[in-house]
Amino acid sequence: MYKGQSIQVILPAFNESGKIGRAVQRIPRPLVDRVLVVDDGSTDGTAAEAEAAGATVIRNDPNLGVGAAIRSGIELAQRDGIALTGIIAGDDQDDPEELVRLATAIVEGGCEFVQGSRYLPGGRRLHQPVSRTVMTVGYSVIFSACVQRRITDATNGFKLFRTEICKDWNLQQKWLDRYELEPYLLYQAIRRGHRVCEVPVTKYYPPIRAVGYTKMKVWRDWWRISRPMLLLTLRLRR
Repeated sequence: MYKGQSIQVILPAFNESGKIGRAVQRIPRPLVDRVLVVDDGSTDGTAAEAEAAGATVIRNDPNLGVGAAIRSGIELAQRDGIALTGIIAGDDQDDPEELVRLATAIVEGGCEFVQGSRYLPGGRRLHQPVSRTVMTVGYSVIFSACVQRRITDATNGFKLFRTEICKDWNLQQKWLDRYELEPYLLYQAIRRGHRVCEVPVTKYYPPIRAVGYTKMKVWRDWWRISRPMLLLTLRLRR
């Protein structure tokens, strides 16, 4: 809890054994009231490792997609009256200690939706491949044009928002089940007039590419994260 505001952090996870336990353990307590790992149909020891590290675990079985996993977490926070909902990487790419920056921006700064940015002054990107820099910066330029507001890191999955702001949003749409949901949340928060801000955060990539730093497939999944800004801007979805 942060200054009287309860916090749930969602870690969507698919086959993150060997990473998820550390990601859970690094989340600061008592800042976060509930660490929720949504195991999205993993076939390894992700769920057991997360529980052993102290997380609450719910399962989507079979695998439904990261968007569906995040949606399950948001719905649980809404049912339980959690004030603030956060999303953080289940593969240990984010620095959970920086959650306090996001919480401060809401509780003291008056924001309703806070997006982490590795590109703001004070943000860091460690071992980030050049190709990832080009794609994330380019995406953010296009996203900014669509929402008519500068967003420096629209693809960053590290975010915190007031749970109540999306209670009437149509999150149940099937096309949001994969990578579409996170940019959809940011787009809707801006379009609906909520107070949105960015704060500097760190993004860490393994120094050895062979370890794997993403499950995204370049063309298929970059199209998926692009769909919300295109479809919503053209008013083909809502």
